[in-house]
Amino acid sequence: MTLTITMTTGITNFRDVLDAIGVDVRRESNNEIIGCCPVHAKRTGKADRSPSWSMNASTGLWICHSCGSRGNLPQLIAEITGSYESVSTIYNLLMNSGMEQLTRPKLEKVKSDVDWEMYMSFDNPPYEKLLERNIKAVVAERFGIRWDTSKQAWIIPIISASGDLMGWQEKSPRGVLNQPTGVSKSETLFGIDRFNIRTAILVESPLDVVRVASAYSGVQCLASFGVQVSKKQIELLSNVCDYLIVALDNDEAGMTVGKKLFKHLPIFREGVKWLYYEHTKAKDLGEMSDEEIGIAITKATVLPWWVNV
Repeated sequence: MTLTITMTTGITNFRDVLDAIGVDVRRESNNEIIGCCPVHAKRTGKADRSPSWSMNASTGLWICHSCGSRGNLPQLIAEITGSYESVSTIYNLLMNSGMEQLTRPKLEKVKSDVDWEMYMSFDNPPYEKLLERNIKAVVAERFGIRWDTSKQAWIIPIISASGDLMGWQEKSPRGVLNQPTGVSKSETLFGIDRFNIRTAILVESPLDVVRVASAYSGVQCLASFGVQVSKKQIELLSNVCDYLIVALDNDEAGMTVGKKLFKHLPIFREGVKWLYYEHTKAKDLGEMSDEEIGIAITKATVLPWWVNV
């Protein structure tokens, strides 16, 4: 759902935000807000029946001491409402009330003027552009995908594992540009702020993450923002998932990086498989039909597609 809040709602602190998005707050103690974990059911399959969750009332950082989920306020808002529009709305309300610290301090290499208000000033993706890529509008919204009308470019958020907005990626026929200059996209994976199951598919393009989410359930994709996969990204993968399907592009660059990963990937608890490509001429999941995506995933193999056996 999309949270609808007007500027007269009277949101002036984090407790007001939690009430607005439906968090079951039980009490406030010193500088802590304590309640039932709002993401517990997604993580464990069962609702939190006791107040296992707490948020720092000054920073907005939160943790569930039962299921282990943690993050900051923007991440929580997006998770509960399914929309980054809600993050921008509440951010503006808090800023107007004088609360300037909504997220963790930004990395030094990222400009301090990167925020959700700036990001959400981009447009919604045009219907015809979504149709070209077989992406559902509701799924694009869920992942925070925007559109720069002047540049005719996709705008893709670069979000840390803890939910901080680090910058964004502009993707157009002219190429890919990361904003602001110096943003460390190799320190995160697209989709990791929404990742909540144990099976991950590693893809190159963030738009492939959204495409697969528009067509297939039961697994979730994470994107490396390009063909190169950093040590930090591999570490993140091993931390969040038990079973990994490597789905780098079926081209020379994808094969080159795939060979390196084949030798150096750590052991995952339920194993590693490689996307099945033999049924299609597509170079990646984003170019496949819904049926082809299903086959590519369910027929994933222990050996990479480029290994001759």
